[in-house]
Amino acid sequence: MVVKHKLNGHFVGSRALFDPKYVPPEILHREKEERGLLSLLDDSISDNFSLNILYQGIEGIGKKAIINKVLKDLSLNNEAENHIYKISIDCKEKTIDELLVSLLVESNKYSNIQLDPNSLINSTTSQLWSIFKLMNKKIQNKLFIIFNNSESLKLKTFKKFLHFGKESKITLISTINKVLNPSSLELSSEFDMKKKLNYFSYKELLNIFKQRASLSFPHKIDSEIIEFITDLIFEHFVPIPGKGIEILRELYPTLKNQHTAGHSELVRVFQEQFDTFQISDEFNMLSYISELDILVLLFLDNLSDYFINNSKFYISRNNLKELYEISCESLEYEKLPKEFIKLTNIFERIGLLSGSKNNILKENPSKAHNSLELDRYFMAINPNHLKAMVDALFNNTA
Repeated sequence: MVVKHKLNGHFVGSRALFDPKYVPPEILHREKEERGLLSLLDDSISDNFSLNILYQGIEGIGKKAIINKVLKDLSLNNEAENHIYKISIDCKEKTIDELLVSLLVESNKYSNIQLDPNSLINSTTSQLWSIFKLMNKKIQNKLFIIFNNSESLKLKTFKKFLHFGKESKITLISTINKVLNPSSLELSSEFDMKKKLNYFSYKELLNIFKQRASLSFPHKIDSEIIEFITDLIFEHFVPIPGKGIEILRELYPTLKNQHTAGHSELVRVFQEQFDTFQISDEFNMLSYISELDILVLLFLDNLSDYFINNSKFYISRNNLKELYEISCESLEYEKLPKEFIKLTNIFERIGLLSGSKNNILKENPSKAHNSLELDRYFMAINPNHLKAMVDALFNNTA
């Protein structure tokens, strides 16, 4: 029997991963940004003034999540006396005419004008602007327009919308997937508020993925899977929620009806998500490994077997040391602690092993940068690839 696992009484299901408009019950680790935007927009409604707001940050960092959550809360807070309207437009690869048509189609839902969308097809830019201005005069309630991917807009077009928003009492909230540079000062001065979203720490990102997994799956997901996703993102990408949510979408069919998933299936998904999880230059890696002595090759063979046969994502430092000692015993070599430390450092340097960023959560954060103090390691490449290379070398020497 599958037991539903809920977060604070909330269980949503697949919509929490696949619905682009879904808003989590809590935007973790963005409380300051959320409170600031909510207070500012609430004041703009109370005092009847418009704003131009800009959110900057890499795609997937959570710009839309904050905006959608705040507007949802704002709508609930003002439902009795001042209902608000929201229009969200993706500006990516849109001409000004396409942008205006999209705005007109969405605005038509809130006006009493009987607009035929087909009549817009042959309209000029000037005509579309005129219709848009007329339509907005007919909208009685507070209107918020969200322009996502605004970096696609031409400067002249962007400024025109910003000026129009001020004139018509529309609040325009724009997002761009970069940070305005000094050459964009002319545009930057048009905004009443500019907010750059910073990256998340390991602990923060881990909490976000645990929350989204709890909202999405009917049972508790193995915490090691969530930790491994977080580690891989820090190792191969940038620390943003969007990438982890994308991975959870790919894992959804596998994790949906079971508490864990086949190790090989999970590794396949991770390999598809991160090109660097594969060995980028197999020839050079193979050449390097071939020059290592027989003890190191056996150590690597035992290491890859550990991850494959035990379906593990992590290995403790003690277990890693045991593998080294087993390799020494097999060859009747002397066990040298300094040699173990040296080999571990080599494996990290050439990109085979990485220390889990979860070590940052220890009492002494400096441990995360000291190989002698790391508690857990993970393979930074597909262990099956390493196994295949080591087997090839053993076969050649046989």
